[in-house]
Amino acid sequence: MTALGALAWVGLCLAGSPARAFDYRTIAAADLLVTSAPSEGAATTADLGVSLRADLLRLGSRVDVHFDFWGRAGLTGSPSVQQLRTLSATVRDLGGRLDLTVGRFHAPGGFWLIVDGVRLDLRYTDWLTHSVYGGLRAFTTARRNADLAFDSSAVLLPLAGTTLQLRTKVVDLGVGFTWSRDAIDLQNQLDTGTGLLRWDRKVEDELFLDAHALILPADRVFVAVGGSFGSRYDVRFTSGDPLAPAQLGVATLGALSAYGMVEYRPVKPLRLQYSVNFERVRLLQSQLAFVKLDGTPVAAAAGDFLDNRVRGTLLVWRALRVEAQYRLRYRANTDLEHHATVGLRGDDLWRGLGGFASVGLDVFAGPGVPATTTRVVYSGGLSYLRPGLDARVGILFTDGIGSGLLFSAPSTTASGAAPTELFPYLLESNRVAFVRVFGTWRDFFGGADVEVNVDRPQVRALAQLGFSR
Repeated sequence: MTALGALAWVGLCLAGSPARAFDYRTIAAADLLVTSAPSEGAATTADLGVSLRADLLRLGSRVDVHFDFWGRAGLTGSPSVQQLRTLSATVRDLGGRLDLTVGRFHAPGGFWLIVDGVRLDLRYTDWLTHSVYGGLRAFTTARRNADLAFDSSAVLLPLAGTTLQLRTKVVDLGVGFTWSRDAIDLQNQLDTGTGLLRWDRKVEDELFLDAHALILPADRVFVAVGGSFGSRYDVRFTSGDPLAPAQLGVATLGALSAYGMVEYRPVKPLRLQYSVNFERVRLLQSQLAFVKLDGTPVAAAAGDFLDNRVRGTLLVWRALRVEAQYRLRYRANTDLEHHATVGLRGDDLWRGLGGFASVGLDVFAGPGVPATTTRVVYSGGLSYLRPGLDARVGILFTDGIGSGLLFSAPSTTASGAAPTELFPYLLESNRVAFVRVFGTWRDFFGGADVEVNVDRPQVRALAQLGFSR
């Protein structure tokens, strides 16, 4: 069943049911994003975005309907995007233990999975639920519309999976498996007649395995762990010959992520936290895609890293907090990244006025960095908080000590090791001043966010207006 068929199905479910009160929640917003570089004489980007979400709960005492739409229109020539993310209806307590959902809904998975289909949620007990779902995938991994494209780009991608959920007062545990197919659109074939790039589509299998657990062993302790594994498809970009079609069957891409977090509050004003995060993007190559000029193969680089972070927050007076954290990152190329931050933050400290200030120190060292690289990041500003109004003004800038902060490292080091790519330091390599205002009035809300590059003529502005009930 497609998402559009869900509305007709709801009507059948409600037919003959006694009229009863129901709850509804809705939020709608429109925003305008503009970026400008005055040196170029005009806005470089202008996008109009619209989002709408609505939930009707307990229609006929046991039917819930959910709707979620998001879209952006490029006003300066950039492509427009429309995404119907949710349009589903759920009938609860069929036979006392079964919930039935039809339409478009999110499916468990480590990646962005949305399905047009059916889901059954069977409650074996009050604390154990088993779910089975299947249908057609609504979007590809690239977030392109799949079954509702209404043009030649539409493709039918099956999806099926199952999850098991255990919930008690102490533990919330879930594990799920999803199989799906994905459409890979590669723009690497040149049309000799028009001189334009053409789509070359391949359809491949994907597998997703996810697990998570939230544990409350004591009143002042919170534990969270989880992981996700996704097997991907074989991909090769044949950049050497733009006239040839895209080729698959060279390198199998896989993704693995895992996280853990422990939080402890020895006393009410003090919060201590330790977290670990591992991300892996691996290429299991059956054939090396590229070779050097001397004929030796080149293995593709991976973006693996392991983060260990400790953080402490102390409430010292009213809403004023002292925050300190340290993060150690191990990169796949054995580089080490040390990041330490200390700061103060507090809102409405005196007649609505508050402020924030922090200083951070980053040190990068290892065989992938030509020399030990250090940077210092400062931030500070003021806030004004009143019922219905939140206004902030501040500045963020980076002070580089050493080299390699405003540009990428050389292609190789003296030892021949692969260097560390220093992006996204470019995002913080200049002084940026900002003004942010957000307000509410009855059921309406609105806000504006303006960021100005102090060193270069660049502006980014976002305005939003919405309604919520």
